[in-house]
Order: sequence, then structure tokens, then C-alpha cells
Amino acid sequence: MLVLMAVLLKLPALLHVPRYEYIQNAPMARIAFNFIANLPNHYFWGVLLAALLVLLQGVFVNYIVNAQGILYKSTQLPALFFVLINSFFIQQNELTPQLISNTFLLFLLQRLCYLYESANPLLVVLDTGLLLGMGILFNYDLIIFLPFILISVVIFTSFNLRYLIVSILGIMLPLYFTAVYFYTFGRFDELILLVKQSFENKELKVIETNYVRLLPWIILTPITVFSIFNLQQNFFRNKVKTRRIIQSLYLMIFFGILGLFLENNHYSYAITYLSIPLSIVIAYFFISDKRFWIKEMLFFSLLILAFYYQLA
Repeated sequence: MLVLMAVLLKLPALLHVPRYEYIQNAPMARIAFNFIANLPNHYFWGVLLAALLVLLQGVFVNYIVNAQGILYKSTQLPALFFVLINSFFIQQNELTPQLISNTFLLFLLQRLCYLYESANPLLVVLDTGLLLGMGILFNYDLIIFLPFILISVVIFTSFNLRYLIVSILGIMLPLYFTAVYFYTFGRFDELILLVKQSFENKELKVIETNYVRLLPWIILTPITVFSIFNLQQNFFRNKVKTRRIIQSLYLMIFFGILGLFLENNHYSYAITYLSIPLSIVIAYFFISDKRFWIKEMLFFSLLILAFYYQLA
């Protein structure tokens, strides 16, 4: 059902491939999209790769949830809602730096989940920094998750200056080697220009002025609030590790919302970062059989809205 829903939601874009300009605000994004742009039917391949990435990321979100026991029973709902949240608007059919760098954010979250019980926490902290650094090479906006790593490290362990220094060092290493590569091949000025262009126009923006497109958020916001309230009600019934993962997810929601306001092209591109914690929290609401008909009605309302936006 998950694969079927993903195919149906992306089918309009695959049948009528949109023409769009590839966003290249970081060096690895420029390299990747320059390669794709030289392929025959590159718009089609871009949309197809984006659809596959969303599906695979959704499955990986589900794997993290079930492997770490974040919810109180095994379920496929996080993957279902991850795909749905990343399929509302036509901009989400594009292959973007945000979508690619979201893969690194997912691996980062998985590594953080192992931090609590790790025999060598410094290695896990270094891994999280490296993953964020690699994600930043595709999209500079991902740097807003730097405080997320630093605070999460404190949540999972305790305040330790070495952990914070190692995480920052891990972030800097991919950036350093990328700068060395550009400098070696005489393209350092190009790298500096990319960085300047990415940061010079950053400003807080109004997210949405089309009120019809706000309908999914009118449904999802109260569901999210209700789920967080219920999670807090049962917070101390969970294991210590699960509690810390949940706290980290709350933190991720905060920085994901912040990313919506900082996105310069369109806020829908940044939804992919928010969709990781949001899909887990929303799945918690739908996992119970209580008030089944209300939940079915809400889910199909979201699904109909997604199809409406894609087709309209």
C-alpha cells in the first residue's frame, strides 16, 4: 500500500514532467545537478529519482522507529505519513538539494539514537558531525541543525565539552576537504561565490499566502499538538533511551519549523526536514484504534488534498 500510494501521488508529475530550474546553492548540489542536466530527458530522471528518494527515506524512517522502539508497537505508519507529507505540493516532485541532504539528516538521527548506549560516544558524536557536514555540502540551510546536534548530544549523554568540540570538528571536515578540492583545481573563487550567493539573501519570509494550500496544516497542526500531549502523558512509562529520543524529536520539530521560514525559494522545499519528526509524531496519533472512523476520515482528507494539489 505504501508503494502504491507513493506511485499514485507521484504519477501526475511522471506523466506530465514539470520543467524547473535546479537549485544549486552548494558545491555538491552544483556537481550533482550539472551531471543530471546533461542526461537525456533529465527532467524525467530528476522527478523519478525524487520519488524513489522519498519512498526510500520513508522506509528508513520506519526502520528507525521500529528498531529503536520509539512508538509502543511496530507499525508502518511513519513511512506512510512521511511519503504523504512529502507529496502535497508540486514543488515536492522536484529533485532538490533539500531532498538529497535529508538523507544525511536521517542517518544523523539514527546515529544519535545509538549515542545513549554507545561504548564509545565520541565516535558516534563524530559520525553525526560528519553526516551534517556532508548534508551541508548539498544545502547550506542544513546548518540550522548544528544546535540540534549540540543539544541532542547533551540530551543523550551529559554536558561534555569534548563531545561538542568533536561534533563541530566532524562538521568542519567535509567542508575543509571540499575547499581543498576546489582550491587544488583552481575553482576556489567559484566556491566563495556560491557561499556568498547562498547567505547574502537570507531573510525570514511569510510561509503561505494561498489559504487553500494551508488546509493540510489546518488538519495536521491539531493532530501534532494532540499527539505531543499524549506522548507527554505517557512520557515516563517509556525507557530512558526512548524518552531522550522523543525529546530529540521535539527539538527536531522546532528546527524543522525554523527551516520553513529560512527557505528562500519556497517553503515546500524545506518541508522534507520537518517531515522526519512530524511523520513519527502523527503516526502516534493514528496508531491507536480508538475513534477509528475519525482517523480514517482525517487520513483520507489529507490524501484527497494531496491529489487535488498535484492535479490542480
